[in-house]
Amino acid sequence: MKTPRVIALSLAFVSCSLYLPAQRMGMDPSLPPQSQSPFPNQSSILGAHPGMSAGRNDNRSITGTVQDNQNNRLNDVRVEITDGNGSTVGSSYTNASGHFEFDRLSPGLYTVVATSGLQQASERVDASNFSNSVSIRMQGAGKPGDGVAGDSISIAQYRVPAKAREAYRKAHEAVEKGKMDEANKHLAKALELCPNYADALTLRAVLELNQHDSQAAVADLDKAIQADGNYGMAYMVMGSALNMQGKFDEAIRSLQRGQSLAPNYWQGYFEMGKSYIGKADYPSALRQLERAQSLAPADYPLISLLRAHALLAMKQFPEAMTALQAYLQKDPHGPNSAQAHKMLEEAQAYVASNKR
Repeated sequence: MKTPRVIALSLAFVSCSLYLPAQRMGMDPSLPPQSQSPFPNQSSILGAHPGMSAGRNDNRSITGTVQDNQNNRLNDVRVEITDGNGSTVGSSYTNASGHFEFDRLSPGLYTVVATSGLQQASERVDASNFSNSVSIRMQGAGKPGDGVAGDSISIAQYRVPAKAREAYRKAHEAVEKGKMDEANKHLAKALELCPNYADALTLRAVLELNQHDSQAAVADLDKAIQADGNYGMAYMVMGSALNMQGKFDEAIRSLQRGQSLAPNYWQGYFEMGKSYIGKADYPSALRQLERAQSLAPADYPLISLLRAHALLAMKQFPEAMTALQAYLQKDPHGPNSAQAHKMLEEAQAYVASNKR
């Protein structure tokens, strides 16, 4: 029996539903999946930077905690480790217990730097032993508020004027209500007050992607990244824009940076799955999508649809059928449901014919 033709999926078909309305990392995930930005408040994971070397002697580790002067453990503090030459060799975020860990280190002197808002604290560590620990103390810090929930605050965001924050908040609320013209008006005001406001530039890029103007989106995202190189969402939306343009290798590089800044947010893995599907690297796509599914809210069905596409391409028909059924159960009348039904029918026909 001939293998059924795999129905091609448009890699752009999820762009708007993925990022609209655009919310900053860590925002309220209570909106329905058809309209929300899938950026729920997630804890950051532990681990070393993937660029660390892995030689025979690179088996040292440095673990530690970050806490304030009242001994409260601090969550989601960015921690970087630099070697004796001052080169950054790893980055992570503290978990809910204020803990971080770097492994696969070579012997030597390292500096561990914790950054939270405008505050920074560091400790020197001699990784001559296999296991090394450090405790970093810093004062508790307030965070700038724009009325939008979030726990990922960079130094650049502290510099945004309050009036620009208020305009951004109004734009965000307008997007949630589907009032895009009003959102654009408030974004224009925010960017007039603060032209390098990364949040506002990224949100405007999302609206541009919704209009399929990826070129304008990339231009705004370039500005956002230049304004705040630690703003993970900008890199993830950039990955979506580059996927829309078919520039999958560039998308992967941008998404890898976004993942390093926000390693426990599922959106980067989802977009990375799209990139690998575009490159016809289906095993890599599945790994990314499975990671996304393990972190994503249960009511976001498009991950199952993309997984089904990769599984069909790999001729794993029973698994693809399960993924398609999961998608259709959650979104039976969505814009991609007809395509999903057709994919399911072809997979079922192939499996049935091979049982005869």
